This record gives sequence, structure tokens and C-alpha cells, in this order.
Amino acid sequence: MDKIYLGTSGWSYKDWVGPFYLSEEESKLAYYSKIFDTAEIDSTFYAYPTKGTVYGWLKYTRPEFVYSAKLPRLITHKKKMDVKQGVEEDLNKFCELMKPLLLEGKLACLLIQFPPGLKYDSSKLEGFLAILPKEFRFAVEFRDASWLRKETYSLLESYNVAYTIVDEPLLPPEVHVTADIAYFRWHGRGERPWYNYRYKEDELKPWIPKIKEATEQTKAVYGYFNNHFHGYAVENCLQILEMLGVITSEQRKVKERIENYFKTQAARPPPTPAKRKTLAAFMPEQIQKLGFKDLLRFFMDEGRIRRAKGIKDNEVSVK
Repeated sequence: MDKIYLGTSGWSYKDWVGPFYLSEEESKLAYYSKIFDTAEIDSTFYAYPTKGTVYGWLKYTRPEFVYSAKLPRLITHKKKMDVKQGVEEDLNKFCELMKPLLLEGKLACLLIQFPPGLKYDSSKLEGFLAILPKEFRFAVEFRDASWLRKETYSLLESYNVAYTIVDEPLLPPEVHVTADIAYFRWHGRGERPWYNYRYKEDELKPWIPKIKEATEQTKAVYGYFNNHFHGYAVENCLQILEMLGVITSEQRKVKERIENYFKTQAARPPPTPAKRKTLAAFMPEQIQKLGFKDLLRFFMDEGRIRRAKGIKDNEVSVK
């Protein structure tokens, strides 16, 4: 099973310091790549990477480490892959930036994540598939059940584009192999958001035969855990590697350390509730005069703000 590559979606999370990363100061990517064979780059969804960033991805990982990366939301969510809006130029620009990874054999796949509200449209799908550069491998992740039909799978197969097999609340966990690679994503099963979820081992076990089935039909299998809150993605990825019988001794040590960390955290007594204060109590007077968006920046980093912007109103509830 040396053609199975499993990792996480992203690696630069502050709340991974403790359960996974040993300190805030160390290079997260350098350490991550010592433990895992692959990572899915999530930041490319929000903006095109700079050339320097791409070369950094090359520099800080070992030669056999590979990446997958999400297409920019400009292409998938804003222009909705409409060739009439010039997405071919946008796509070629992105692929050219990612080419150094491709040339070094370190680019596994580019992920085309459809927006949630986009329903089945075979002409739109085929129009976009037809402009994909042939030297890259691609996978498509649908976010609406209307796409789950034979016509879709046949179209993907004709272009050798992988159907993304998902674990999430909206779509069934079906295996459809439509290319010479298979692509898995585990999003979590939380209510809001999905990603704040720690899979139980019994929930991961049914995925073992699915991964093995895909492995038998493809040249390589790539899979990424996106339930990144608190380091859950790292733990669950290592657990499934162990179930597959491909975990290394170093990975097992990290898995045990993470599990012990979570046990220790659970054993701690709950903190004494603090006296409630208004937001004004936490902010200098000049900060209180800022607009809403600037106030958010006072409390969270840009990455979390970008994620919050991507959440639709109908996906949020206040209890």
C-alpha cells in the first residue's frame, strides 16, 4: 500500500501547538512533512500563491513529500467555472504558479471544489473540464447531491478527473473511481461547523475497505482530513493509517503523544467561570471606535476571518 498518501488539509493552525507541534517557534511545515507524506494546500483557495511561497513549499519538505492544492475561489466560487468569464486565463495563471511543484514531482493533484449552491449542469462541467491543462491531475468535489448521477461519473471518467469521495453531512460516502487516482476528503460531522469534530475509531473503520477498494483500481490514493479544530485531523489521520497497517514507528509515537495529550486535557477540572464582561472591557478606548470588520481583526487572525466570510447565512444558527 505504498501508493496511499494520507494527510491533512492545511498545517498552519495555532491550536495544533500542544497536541501536535511542540512549540510555536518551529517551522510547522518542516515538522509536519517529517510525519506525513502529503498535505492539501488550503490557502490557494483564498488567493494565488506568490512564487516565493511556492518555492518555500519546495524548500521545507523532503523530496518524496507531495502536495495537493485547491483551485482559487475566484475560479470556482466567484466565476463559477464559467468559461465566458475568462476562467481559462485564471486557471492557466494558477497552474503556471504551481508548475515548480509539478516539475519536481511534488504536486499530486489540484482540487476543484464546487460551490454549495451550484446544481447539476453537464454543459458547465464539460466546458470547464475541456480547458484543464493535460499535464496536471485534477479532482472535483461536488457540494450538491444533484451531481451524483451516472452522467457525471461518465463525464469525469472521459477526462480522467477524479470524483472526490467525501465524509460530510450533505453527501453520501460513496466510492466512485473515475480516474487513475482516487481522492478522499474527511470534513467531519459537526453541526456548525462540520470541521469541529473528532472522529471516533468506529466511525473511521468503515473507510478502510473503501480506501482499499480505491487502491485496487488506481495508481495512487490521496486523502485529507479537514476537521482541523484542536488537532483532531492529525489524530484521525494517524488512526486510519494504523488501521490500514501502514503507520510508521515515528507516526505511532506521535499518535500516542496526541492521544495522551487529549486524555490529559479531558482529565483537567473545568475552569472556574469568569464574571461576565462586555467586549468593551477587553479593548482600549480607541479600538472601540473601529468598524465591525476592524473589530474582528482585533480578536482573530486573517485566516479565520476569511473562513467566516465563506460561511453562508443559512449555515449559521444562534442557540
